[in-house]
Order: sequence, then structure tokens, then C-alpha cells
Amino acid sequence: MESYEDFERDYNAHLSRIRGFLAGTKSRDTLVECERLIGEAQGCATAMQGLAEVDGNAMKVKEAQQRIDRDITPLAKEVARALQQMPPTNAQSREQLFASHQSGMDQHSRDLESLITNSDDMLRESRSLMLESEAIGNSTLGQMGTQREQLQNANSNVDATLAAARQAGTILASMSRKVWRSKLGLYAMIVILVCMNIWAFVWLAKKK
Repeated sequence: MESYEDFERDYNAHLSRIRGFLAGTKSRDTLVECERLIGEAQGCATAMQGLAEVDGNAMKVKEAQQRIDRDITPLAKEVARALQQMPPTNAQSREQLFASHQSGMDQHSRDLESLITNSDDMLRESRSLMLESEAIGNSTLGQMGTQREQLQNANSNVDATLAAARQAGTILASMSRKVWRSKLGLYAMIVILVCMNIWAFVWLAKKK
């Protein structure tokens, strides 16, 4: 595929030949050739503009547009004016030459339009793939963040459960000690009551 510089080189070569023909002795053949070369040069300028737009180079886009207004349009007018001043010839031959020239220009324009369209399609596809990749990356990051939060919550729940278990163990141990002390007190009271009953029984027995 030709580059911007290749089209620029061809463009300058076409302009140089056109100016050489116009500076010399003009004939219908040379003017018809000039018309063909103008079409080729215009095709090169259009291709340069399309490639510059694909590359996003605003300066080259503007330069390519200026080439058409600055170079091609004045030369095309000069060639058309010179052809009008030529004596009439076989009209059918001229129509055939014009039709052939127009067909070549149309084919070149179609090729350039196809090139620009394909470039635009590739750019749109690349942008679509980039957006899709970005969406997948954002979704993956979101899922990782959610999983991390879930793990942190699970960790917090485990820590809370362990703390509650430790607290319950402490409470149970304290209650066990209190129950043990209560049992000891109860046993002591029972022993005292038994002793008092025995003493009372003995005292009553002696009194009789």
C-alpha cells in the first residue's frame, strides 16, 4: 500500500509534466494528456488527504486540501481554456478520448474511496475492540473488588465469632466458679445445720 510520501511524489511529478506541456508548444494531444495528468494529480491529493485523516494529522489534511485549490484548479482551468481555443476536430474521437479519461478517473476515484472506506472500517473495528477490552477489564476489576470485600467481610465475621467464643468461655468460667462457691456455701450450711441438730438432740437427751 502506498504511503503519503509516495502519493506526494507522484503528485509533484504529475504537476511538473503538466507545467512542462503548458510551457511548450500546445497541441490537442498534449492538452488531453494534461487533462489526464490533472486527474491523476487530483487523485493523489485526495489520497493524501484520506491518509492524513486516518493518521489524524490535521496539518497534512489542510495541506492536501490547499494543493487542490492552489495547484490543480488553476491548471485545470488553463487546460480547459486552451482546449477551447483549439480548432475543432473529429468530435467522436474527442468524445472517446474524454470517455476513456473519465473512466480512468472514475476507477481511480473508486479505488481511493475503497481505500479510505477500508481504513475507516479498520479504525472503527479497532476502536470497538479497544472499548470491549476496556469493558472486560473494568468488569474484571469490579468482580475482584467485590470478592475482596466479601473476603474482608468473611474475615471480620470469623474474628467476631472468635471474640464471641472467647467471651462466652470467659462468662462460662466465671459462672462455673460462682456455682462452685455457691455449692461450697450450701454444703457448709448443711454441715452447720446437721451439727446444730446433733447438739440439740444431745442437749435434750441430757436434760431428760
